[in-house]
Amino acid sequence: MGRKSHSKHPNKKNPAKDNRNNIIRKELAILVDKLLKLTSVFQAATHTSKSWDHHLEINAILKEIVNIETPFNSKAKSGPRQKNIDVYLKWLKENGAQFEGVEIGEYEDYELGLKAVNNFKEGSLLLTVPTNVMMTEQNARESNLAAFINVDPLLQNMPNITLALFLLLEKNKDDSVWKPYIDVLPDKYSTILYFTTDELLELKPSPVFESALKLYRSIARQYAYFYNKMHTLDLPVLENLKDIFTFESYRWAVSTVMTRQNNIQLGKSEITAFIPLWDMCNHEHGKITTDFNNELNRGECYALRDFKAGEQIFIFYGARPNADLFLHNGFVYPNNQHDSLSLPLGVSSSDPLRETKVSLLTMLGLSAVTHYSIYRGDCPISPELLAFIRIFNMNQDELTKWSSQGLPGDLVSSDKSSSAAVGADIDRRAYTYLLTRCKLIKASYKKMEKEPVTLHRNNIKLLKECEVQILDRAIKYLEGTLPTLTVCDRPT
Repeated sequence: MGRKSHSKHPNKKNPAKDNRNNIIRKELAILVDKLLKLTSVFQAATHTSKSWDHHLEINAILKEIVNIETPFNSKAKSGPRQKNIDVYLKWLKENGAQFEGVEIGEYEDYELGLKAVNNFKEGSLLLTVPTNVMMTEQNARESNLAAFINVDPLLQNMPNITLALFLLLEKNKDDSVWKPYIDVLPDKYSTILYFTTDELLELKPSPVFESALKLYRSIARQYAYFYNKMHTLDLPVLENLKDIFTFESYRWAVSTVMTRQNNIQLGKSEITAFIPLWDMCNHEHGKITTDFNNELNRGECYALRDFKAGEQIFIFYGARPNADLFLHNGFVYPNNQHDSLSLPLGVSSSDPLRETKVSLLTMLGLSAVTHYSIYRGDCPISPELLAFIRIFNMNQDELTKWSSQGLPGDLVSSDKSSSAAVGADIDRRAYTYLLTRCKLIKASYKKMEKEPVTLHRNNIKLLKECEVQILDRAIKYLEGTLPTLTVCDRPT
């Protein structure tokens, strides 16, 4: 009887549709292979124009890939994230999270954030989040993704990528433990992975331009790498992943990790995790007031200052420059006391003193350094930058002298005794060189012709303004310091 029933109701197939899907998959495989080769051969760019041309090639292939993959991004959405907040908060309370006097609010320029319903004093406990609602790399290693992790060196060494793939798997499970959390995540982000080519180009002349291209290239390569793995390795978990793995979905998962990951200490191990509710706190300058309580097995968030009822609750993300916040979090903090500007500097291959200069830089552990920092504060020159500009501006006799002195520690110090040991003559040349360099860099920044109308362009505008402010402060510092340096008379 069973056979009879089976013959009456055969497993319906559509040969034409299957054939079309096979053709699409073949086209996609060819494009992915081109993308993997293109993103693998390019190492460090020697010229900005070359890295930009390379990016355009990558972007062109990705556009074709995204166009082909569009039908595979048809996962039904759970509606606007705001509509899922009540279910999310109920889930948190049922699982032991404590946040009395705190709720989720909407804020201009922030979308969602945490709102104080009660008054909170500085240092008071705002909320606690138990580990059973956190999504961690450990959860990934204990899931069916473990079979892939165990054979893939990239996943074994990059827990953030492991968490991104695990998030994708859980996002497409209707019965996921973390479904209420996933349903309140943004549909897209303001990271550079979502920038248009025109928006990326507007980053110039910021040093973040090259960093953005490098990050974009890296994510494109990861996508191609995992796509190939999913279609060549015979693992059950990859059967689930390959049906939902697209560039759009991977870009979303990676951006979620970049903007929301935290490192917590579980026992003797530090692991990467999503911490629900906690990760809705936006950034403000201050001090770290979040911690993990191993005894109670929970994350704890304390007030970094007094918060009045109705105010948005902020936390401090750590001492990070705006370049980092822009690239990985998708925002710029104008009042960033820890901001810095990265200067690309090196000794030219045509410099007749190159070998001696590089040898001296090697003694200080700086031979492989290609970028040096100018800080926002009162002392803008980093020790590494000070050492470089001193060595870069030395003559043969000075290089010979310093190369024969063992570890030339005085070159990386600006205190009075070290400055005296280096000599005002060298410092004057070094500071004059840096002053000229800063003025030239500042002159390359041009004001945007129109006020930005998108979040991406507004962030670019803020980033550049902060970088120009750093240059202005450095120029003022150098112009004030140079007159204090007395040049020693050289014997004729």
